[in-house]
Amino acid sequence: MPDQEPLSERKAQIMRALWELGEATADQIRAALPDDLHDSTVRTLLRQLEKKGFAGHEVRGRTFVYKPLLERENVRSQAVSGLLRRFFGGSARVLVQHLIRDEHLDLDEIRQLVAESGRKQPRRRQK
Repeated sequence: MPDQEPLSERKAQIMRALWELGEATADQIRAALPDDLHDSTVRTLLRQLEKKGFAGHEVRGRTFVYKPLLERENVRSQAVSGLLRRFFGGSARVLVQHLIRDEHLDLDEIRQLVAESGRKQPRRRQK
């Protein structure tokens, strides 16, 4: 898997479109994006994604058909690992504390997520 900086928001949008579509032409990808980008911008970003190993293409007639080369979950895992290293000292615990403090998650949501994932409940701190 490529090991470099995380995808920009625009490249992540293109990858989301590819994952949803499975395979697509540049025009189909552009139509799936949330805002209107110029055709040459989409094609430039696709070439960059290919160069970095995230996407590939095959030629059908005179048309390039793009497909993702990496699974969405692998890219997510790499992005989260990079986020943890850069901003949270590699600690998932510090990240979760940040999410709770900034009210992105509450303890009931965390307990539900843990239960859904099939893992044991988080340990309660001793007072």
